[in-house]
Amino acid sequence: MEAESKGNVDKVDADMAYWNIDGNLNDSVVEANKGNGQWWLFNAYGQFTGNTVQVNAPHPNIQYTLQGVAALDRAKRQARVLLGGAGGSADVVFMHVDPELFGTTVHARLVEIPWTGQVGVSAQPLRLADHELPVSEGEVTLRLSELDGMSAYQVILSPGGNGAAALPPSVGWRRSYQAEDAAYIGDGHSLNGPEGSPSDVDKFAGSTGYHVGGLRTGSDGVLVFSVEVPQDGTYDVRVFANSCNLADAVREQGPTNVFLRVDGDDPQELRLPLGYKWAVWGHTDTRVELTAGAHDHPRRRGPRPRRHARRRGDRPARPRPARRPGDRTRAVRRGVRGPGRRRARRLRAARRLGSRGRRTAPGRHRHLLGARGGRRGGDRDRGPDRPREGELTVNGEGAGSVGGEGVRTVDGGGVGIVERSGGPLFLAAGINKVTVTATSDSLVLDRLQVGPSRGLLPASTYPAEDGTTTGGARVTGAHTFATGGKAVDGIGGGPANALTLTVTAERAGRHALTIRYSNGEQAPATHYNPDPVCRHADIAVNGGAPQRVLFPTTFHFNNFHDLAVPVTLEEGTNTLTFTADELPDHDGHSRNQYGQRSAYAPVIDTVTVTRLA
Repeated sequence: MEAESKGNVDKVDADMAYWNIDGNLNDSVVEANKGNGQWWLFNAYGQFTGNTVQVNAPHPNIQYTLQGVAALDRAKRQARVLLGGAGGSADVVFMHVDPELFGTTVHARLVEIPWTGQVGVSAQPLRLADHELPVSEGEVTLRLSELDGMSAYQVILSPGGNGAAALPPSVGWRRSYQAEDAAYIGDGHSLNGPEGSPSDVDKFAGSTGYHVGGLRTGSDGVLVFSVEVPQDGTYDVRVFANSCNLADAVREQGPTNVFLRVDGDDPQELRLPLGYKWAVWGHTDTRVELTAGAHDHPRRRGPRPRRHARRRGDRPARPRPARRPGDRTRAVRRGVRGPGRRRARRLRAARRLGSRGRRTAPGRHRHLLGARGGRRGGDRDRGPDRPREGELTVNGEGAGSVGGEGVRTVDGGGVGIVERSGGPLFLAAGINKVTVTATSDSLVLDRLQVGPSRGLLPASTYPAEDGTTTGGARVTGAHTFATGGKAVDGIGGGPANALTLTVTAERAGRHALTIRYSNGEQAPATHYNPDPVCRHADIAVNGGAPQRVLFPTTFHFNNFHDLAVPVTLEEGTNTLTFTADELPDHDGHSRNQYGQRSAYAPVIDTVTVTRLA
């Protein structure tokens, strides 16, 4: 936020610094097609139109204090301000509010762009409040409280007083619990830090600068968070954590798995995120049912739960305040530092809006978190809140209300007409660009609403090991977190080493291939930054010309992500052929001498075929 503000004050062109791995907009892009909080901050800034206006910060030119940038678009009758850099309370005062543009009452929407970690996926910004505010002597004052110093905020000002219904907040009750404040039982405990802070900017940022380690292979450590929730319901638990992908204990298995128990109930297995260095935070999300009152959430290693093998790995977990998409508790925790350790930072709780249950007096709960060995086989690494590809219902509210018509595209591909009643669309996990184009002058569109799947787009999943391999491509059981413990490796290095799958489409047209893959290739760094390599696959449908698809790093070959690829299929049987080879340099024959371009496709686990609409 400070960099954006400084560039606007001085009216200079500015670039983002490149500090860590390449190809992800300086730690703004997470996995494929997904952004973190920083991405959404730049996205909000990119939506500014009109002209920038002067912003008077409370402490101008002082780093790590509240700063902002603002713009006024007279044609849209809209003003926007982005602010952040400090916690606590603040008044945002809009001056010289033009009554010809805004009237005597304005509508102010406040949204929060939360920090989700360097490699942590973020959903869209959270709507905190809609206000109708009076214009008094050309000024509008919006009072803000409980600002999070790790978040950015946006206020959107538009004409009010028209009787529009205010939308409810998209986030409800939430709390953060720091790992360093939790009770630790067992051996191996370590308190690590301080990490990055406003006074020590050459380290990675975190919520308090400290995190807890000890949940690692061979330890019996249990981390106990005492959590108190206001009412019965379903709560989100978000665990902020980290393991360095090149640490010895992490190299063996990849994602570190821990087990979460609530009040002694059966454990849930969680796989914590990988990063390219220690203290590079991501998050793992799950849901728990809690009754009003106090609970303990232990993360533990402890006796082996049934159906699970030993815990393996080493990761830091670090908690940050949990946000909720609704009304549920989230636990966030961040982690331990150093090889063979897990870091825990904080447990974050939030209750989902709309969850049922009676209101009773607040209570306390115990959340236990511990680590155990890796489970062989299975597909459980994706928590229920992790963004995933699949069917959603999209409807245009107000569409055609006066006889107008329009068509929709998703990421540039046509998917049919706008329907007021709603229709199914396949959306990729992460960022999707949905465009509505009017085909008549009378189209009226208030908003697009995205809702749950209704099961109208059938999906079929094809294990890669059921396909045909040629040359060096082979089925392997080396990747234990692949579905069923098997995947296909060795695709690439030339077209002779290929995988071919036979899939079926109910009707001809555009379909999505959701490819579950892993890519742990990393070139030896020629500088202080790590060099993960983006692999690719050349995918040919029914023997046609192949399209090259890039597969970003997953930080380990036993850590699987999803990537959606749109293709055109014929009705009935179709073949999908995966090959790869390194392209030459610009001279047409030499190859990259530093290993920064791969000749191989990623490890392929499964391919799921779904109609786009």
